Amino acid sequence: MNADKPAWDKAQLADLLAYPRRKMRDNMDVRFCPHAVFYNPVDERCLYCHQDMECKWLNRNDELVSTEEKSTEELRRELTKAMDYVEAQLTAAHLNRRSCGCDNCVWLGKVRKVLGQQQ
Repeated sequence: MNADKPAWDKAQLADLLAYPRRKMRDNMDVRFCPHAVFYNPVDERCLYCHQDMECKWLNRNDELVSTEEKSTEELRRELTKAMDYVEAQLTAAHLNRRSCGCDNCVWLGKVRKVLGQQQ
């Protein structure tokens, strides 16, 4: 980590990861998942599943996976993937709004601030 950058608040990061985790779980169709949404890299059904990105992300960012164990770079990468997922769910008309207060936009604003990105 750079000396000029403050340490990340791991509790805040755990809170930020909760929103996309909930969103992914709500949007996934797991009725036919033989592994109850636990990605299995040796099962062909997982390798060719249309939900493999979400499933992999959920397994790496489960509530039981400690953010304390992850490096800053790992957390940055996981938050960026989650941002991409949430942004992909927004409609084109929604993306043109300048100051939206919906749950998605509020969460995206918080993550951008943590990641130091422009809004």
